[in-house]
Amino acid sequence: MAHGRIPIRIEWFHHLEGEKTKLNWFLLETALEHYERIMGSAALAAYREQYSSEQIALFCTYYARRMRKSLLNCLKGRTKSVIHYRDYVDDFYPHHDNRLKRLLEDAAIEAWSHMLAACENCPAQCLVDYRSRSFDFDVYED
Repeated sequence: MAHGRIPIRIEWFHHLEGEKTKLNWFLLETALEHYERIMGSAALAAYREQYSSEQIALFCTYYARRMRKSLLNCLKGRTKSVIHYRDYVDDFYPHHDNRLKRLLEDAAIEAWSHMLAACENCPAQCLVDYRSRSFDFDVYED
């Protein structure tokens, strides 16, 4: 994880010691990937000019944390797949036009797809063992 240059803070994904779970680590990594997608998108250049890196990081964190319920519904078999709701963008940016909202949502979906592909070969198995403690939080907080 390239956390040094990205303003997403690890503590945004846990407030208590018991929240240092693999699920929260996965959501943190997803927010980081979303952030990188936004920062690398030519289509989102005007958006990046309008908002600071930290404001963009807050949005990516918000979006990833909102994904928790959809992800848990899928992991518990309540839904067949994870659902990305437009509300995640609408609630954070109610004043933006639909084109920008769609670009931000597309970046989130791309980040999500990338994370799922990366998880296939990852030994941590965050989505299989999502309730277990992730010691990665401790490594990066030191």
